[in-house]
Amino acid sequence: MRAEDLRAIEMVGLDPEKGFPLFGSVRILMMGLQPLGRLAHDLWHRLGEEGAPKVFMRLGYEAGLGSATTLGQMYDWDSDEEWLKAGSYLRNIAGMAREEIDSITLDKAAGVLRFSGKWRDSFEVLIHQQADCGLYDQPVCYMLAGMVSGYASAVLGSEVLVRETACQFRGHEYCSFEGRPVAEWGISADEMRQYLSLPGVEEEVGRLKLALGKAQSELERSRGELESLLRHGLNQDQAGMIFRSDSMAQVLQLARKVAPTSTTVLIIGETGTGKEVLARLIHQHSGRVKEPYLAINCAALPPNLLESELFGHVRGAFTGADRDKKGLFVEAGSGTLFLDEAGELPLELQAKLLRALQEREVRPVGGVKDQKVNARIVAATNRDLKEMVAAGRFREDLYYRLAVIPVHVPPLRERRADILPLARHFLARYRSDGSGFTPEAVRLMEAHNWPGNVRELENAVEYASVLAGEEPIAPAHLPLEVAQGPSDPLVRMASDLPSEDELLARYTDYVLKHTGGNKGQTARILGIGTNTLWRRLKGRQEGA
Repeated sequence: MRAEDLRAIEMVGLDPEKGFPLFGSVRILMMGLQPLGRLAHDLWHRLGEEGAPKVFMRLGYEAGLGSATTLGQMYDWDSDEEWLKAGSYLRNIAGMAREEIDSITLDKAAGVLRFSGKWRDSFEVLIHQQADCGLYDQPVCYMLAGMVSGYASAVLGSEVLVRETACQFRGHEYCSFEGRPVAEWGISADEMRQYLSLPGVEEEVGRLKLALGKAQSELERSRGELESLLRHGLNQDQAGMIFRSDSMAQVLQLARKVAPTSTTVLIIGETGTGKEVLARLIHQHSGRVKEPYLAINCAALPPNLLESELFGHVRGAFTGADRDKKGLFVEAGSGTLFLDEAGELPLELQAKLLRALQEREVRPVGGVKDQKVNARIVAATNRDLKEMVAAGRFREDLYYRLAVIPVHVPPLRERRADILPLARHFLARYRSDGSGFTPEAVRLMEAHNWPGNVRELENAVEYASVLAGEEPIAPAHLPLEVAQGPSDPLVRMASDLPSEDELLARYTDYVLKHTGGNKGQTARILGIGTNTLWRRLKGRQEGA
């Protein structure tokens, strides 16, 4: 998950029992700026310039820790940097400020996190302007600084302090801020905790996770009846490429490079990966775009009809041939001919196709004269043609003629970054309300292996949109094979092929959850000492 994938409508839900708005499983409040302005006025006048900043900073710090913990529980982030950026997006949609992160340096193993950015239209600047707190010579965004401090501390796993370096309230164009580990500000973590009367980050995050776990359990129980009802109801192009992954970016880069040439291209990929979409893209980026684009599925016709479709026939060539017919090679002119499922070609047709590619001419069925052809050939297969060559089921010379430029389209399970953008793209075809997917549904979709690839995903989204109606798509709306996830929890843990260290960390979390957070029992199940478990958990928080 990336920060840019966050959608407000997917993060905010309703408590099905009480009707309260929820952020994840946490109840949230809606409050205007006017009462906050009144509170700021009273606190500054009662507590002064020493006491009031502590109160606002602590309030913000607690809120930042909480929101980071909640987002960390809701989504699997691509990186800790994406998790950090997600906090910036969250503060934007929450109305805190228009926050921009200018730079980030993050090394959890070394305990380093430095970043800087800007706040425009800070809510604290506005409430101080309205409340007339009598402050004109210092920054005022203490709650925002506290929020970002708390959020960044949760990401790093140790105390980070954010300070405002310029403030719009003092006449600057915008508010600027910097975040660093507390030691780099010349103070210790203990001094920061004492200043804000705060517990340590590890202790506080642990407390928040327990609270979130309880809230999530209560929420799941209250949703149980609704999900049961929904499950009982289960009996009941375009040529653009939607992608985010580096692997698909490389595929597209290769396709665009080869498109302007006349070179034959072989697109290799599993069923449903979008091979024909890629073939159309190659045609559209070629110099042949104004010429015909014709396609045929070589597995869909019996050999005699397929030969006639590809190469044409003359009148009287066979029963029913009452007139001459041009084949697709000729019909395509100077355009593109797409041969889908080329691995299904019978051996006798493979010889004729090879001649067409070599000599650039074809002979119609029953004919005696050759016809020149100029079409560009793009073929596709979900078969291993090299293996078929070795087994004698595909001509080796034809393979090398087709695979001048082989383009491998990776399956969806190997480019999980594309799942959510594709799902949103498909959902937009069926719904215009923008309600999107719940975080739980996103997790399940990103964990599913999608044996049918993009085609299966599209079908699943259509299915879910029908069941969901006007609601955000939740696990209960997804097809059963997606909603259930892998039946084996160990398969779920390893579905994205993590490193050994990451797999160990996930299994540790799984056992911790199973024991309700009991570290002594967890250590016994894992076969390690309690001290070893504590070091393992602490090391993970420090980025080890």
